[in-house]
Amino acid sequence: MSLLLCRMEPVRHPFEVPELGVRLYSSQELCYVIYENPLLALDDFIDERLIHFIREDLGMEFLAGRLENWKKSEENPDNMLLMLLTECSYYTAAEVNRYRQTLIQLRKKPPAELRKARADYLFEKKQYGKAIPMYEKLLELPRDGAVDDGFFSRIWCCLGACHARMFQFEKAFHAYDKAYFYDSKNEDILEWIYCLKAFCPTLPLSDRYRILLSGTSQGSWEKKIAAARQKGLESEEVKKIDRMFEQDSEKRLECAAELVKEWKQEYRSMM
Repeated sequence: MSLLLCRMEPVRHPFEVPELGVRLYSSQELCYVIYENPLLALDDFIDERLIHFIREDLGMEFLAGRLENWKKSEENPDNMLLMLLTECSYYTAAEVNRYRQTLIQLRKKPPAELRKARADYLFEKKQYGKAIPMYEKLLELPRDGAVDDGFFSRIWCCLGACHARMFQFEKAFHAYDKAYFYDSKNEDILEWIYCLKAFCPTLPLSDRYRILLSGTSQGSWEKKIAAARQKGLESEEVKKIDRMFEQDSEKRLECAAELVKEWKQEYRSMM
């Protein structure tokens, strides 16, 4: 994230935004995050923690008070975002108005679709552990014009993708199985189950899926799997491991420890 700072504030305790993996040291950076990530900022982004940061570290007591009062009023929470953008004077009036229109368009979505969009946003940011409970909550919604079998199938597919990215293959299979229950005409789900089995050969599949998969054209799926494996072999991470094994034993152990540490941090950030 890069931006031009025009106000320097004595921030002692930066504000962490775990969804983006960044720490904010100024009101300009805060505005930038809100402006560029409207789905992240909706509803619950402005909380007590952020208001404390605005008051204590940014030294904006008046703005913090206005935000507190507005939050207590339980009126339109979007106005708090617009208030913050306006008060910090980082964006022009025209830019703030464009942001207002963005929020209006988001709010026009059916509530279920908006909630899914927010969960999808976390998925895109590799925040799978945070996206999963949001998707699971959507499965509890009552049926209506927007919430039907197709909607539930899409949610289960999203859960399957989350679990697969976290290497929880049995949970991923369970999710795809539920997705196929709601939409048995979607052959993409069978492809994802086939790929799961390819990357986790010990994954138990029922006879039903063995029969279903045997009746599909698997040639294109195998090509995708082969391409994914080849891409993995050519990735910088694999090359880093190859270079590590070229080192002497002492250096190799040092590099291995550092690499495992990176992997642990990356996995924790997904949870």
